[in-house]
Amino acid sequence: MFHNSLFPLSFWPKGHIQPLYLSTDFGLIEYIFLAVIVIILTIVFVLVKTLRKREKTLKEMVTAKTEELRYSMLQLEANEIVLTNNLAFRERIISIVMHDLKSPLTFVHKIATSLYETHAELSKEDLERLTFELYHTSFDITNFVINLFQWLNSTQQNFKLSFTIQPLNEFIRTSCAVYIKMASEKGLQFEFQSPDSLVLRTDFSLLLIVLRNLLDNAIKHTHKGSISVSGHATERHQFVTISDTGYGITAEKIIELENGVITKKTSESTQIGYRIVYDLVQKMKGNIHIISSEGKGSKITVQLPI
Repeated sequence: MFHNSLFPLSFWPKGHIQPLYLSTDFGLIEYIFLAVIVIILTIVFVLVKTLRKREKTLKEMVTAKTEELRYSMLQLEANEIVLTNNLAFRERIISIVMHDLKSPLTFVHKIATSLYETHAELSKEDLERLTFELYHTSFDITNFVINLFQWLNSTQQNFKLSFTIQPLNEFIRTSCAVYIKMASEKGLQFEFQSPDSLVLRTDFSLLLIVLRNLLDNAIKHTHKGSISVSGHATERHQFVTISDTGYGITAEKIIELENGVITKKTSESTQIGYRIVYDLVQKMKGNIHIISSEGKGSKITVQLPI
């Protein structure tokens, strides 16, 4: 209960505002009531703080789940696009393979028919010419099928690179000897511009397919001059360059080869080779760099990691 102030009113001078101080002597009930109120307020404060913390945590979880769901949706869309593109590309590949095999197989059949029907009447020169054409065309078909099979095999998930070390020039002379002969038969010089001591460390089964495609294209599109192979290495990379003095490559085809892009404007006979080269170089963690202009030859460099 409240009672009089601590100081009587007469203590203060007249004319002054007299502050009022009341004593606050509580009984037991009042203290209990006050303690209950404090406890209730404390509980409410803790509950509110906890609820706000839970609300913040829940918002963070919802945000995280929303981002995760959004990312999953983007992945599904990306996978759907890749799947659609792969199916379209495989259909395109089948069409190109049928086209590329039809012409040489028809040519082989004609040569074989000519040899069978007129072999007794052929001169030595004609016989040598026809047998060489048969050899060259059948080699192209076999090489095409091997390259295609190796390329498709490299797209499998369990495919692994197999690294070995070999001298570059020796590898070209032994594994690409047929292209040296093809260049010679066409009147082209075949030059080695790197020292015989240069060695590379890579998957040579894949590099062989890349170099065969590049050499084949270089010889086919060069009617006079030379084909050259060079290489060098740095601390982090190794390089192999195929140069020719042929027709050169258009800017559009350079983009296609460097980026593995296939368009309807690209001729059927070059699409598979372009895609095989790009995919296998990517599989070896490398890149392709091209310097070329129409009518002035080409220089294609394959860059591979050490």
